[in-house]
Amino acid sequence: MDIAKLRHTFSTRIRKLRKGKMNQGEFADSVGVSRGAMSYYEQESRTPDIGVLRAICEKYDVSADYLLGLIPDNNRTVSDICLETGLYPNAVQRLRLFQKLKNLDFTSEKVTETVAEEFDEEIQNVCALLPFTAAPTMINLLLSSDEGLTILNLLGTIISGAKLQTGDDGKLYFDIMSNNTTVKVLLPLENITSALWVNVQQEVQKIKENLDKADGVV
Repeated sequence: MDIAKLRHTFSTRIRKLRKGKMNQGEFADSVGVSRGAMSYYEQESRTPDIGVLRAICEKYDVSADYLLGLIPDNNRTVSDICLETGLYPNAVQRLRLFQKLKNLDFTSEKVTETVAEEFDEEIQNVCALLPFTAAPTMINLLLSSDEGLTILNLLGTIISGAKLQTGDDGKLYFDIMSNNTTVKVLLPLENITSALWVNVQQEVQKIKENLDKADGVV
């Protein structure tokens, strides 16, 4: 076990837990720990005992697994999705938030406040995400078919960049970046140009129609 890493994780997540709510001393008082001991924990020079850990978990409804770095987010559902998909907690939380905002009546301030409180965000930050609530639908389109994955690769050439090279047939290809070093993805330049400037919307519409037929409306 890497004790230095464990202390760093605990310190980082404790500071995140109390950020904007209370100072270090107030947090120590709230869980019945001396202020000196809490200072040591946050300075990563000491490891809390199980009594301190339990007191923090009970007082602030936080998972011990999260404080110890065994899961990436205090929300178990979010953590499970992160571990299964490789997405970051912030990405998963935003997808959950987009789903909440999808049909939200923003004429009701109380409803808006409820959503903001649930996601621990300021109301203005929540409202700023309204233009992006179609993101889950777009992700479904891109990940649910081979055609969608092709378009995702095309977008990857814009976002991540790609090397232009000449293939054995003398044609130009884009060498797409992949996280799997054993796989090489080459896309013909003319296909990318065509898809980017002419056919992207048409292809997305075809994918959506196929998904609607197979699984119901996305």
